[in-house]
Amino acid sequence: MFIKPLNLKQPLDMHERCPYCDLNYEPEPGFYFGAMFISYTISAFILLPMALIAVFKYGWSGNQAMGLMIGVGAIGFFKTLRISRSAWLNVMVPYDASYSK
Repeated sequence: MFIKPLNLKQPLDMHERCPYCDLNYEPEPGFYFGAMFISYTISAFILLPMALIAVFKYGWSGNQAMGLMIGVGAIGFFKTLRISRSAWLNVMVPYDASYSK
């Protein structure tokens, strides 16, 4: 789906069409707007428990926990973006078994 998996200069470059089924990866402008909500949900489910554990179990201050969450969020940002785009595409485009290998 993505052209170069580890290219940090252009992390969201995608092929225009799927090489197997010829699916258009950009069917309309703003198609991946919904992926933003999936990305937010994934980040919240990962970062919020980490922050709560850091504060309540280990006694960190709010600023220390926030710094940790910013660091962890920055490290996983591109991966989360790619996962959310893939998930949004899978939710919005019906699966066609005739293209399975």
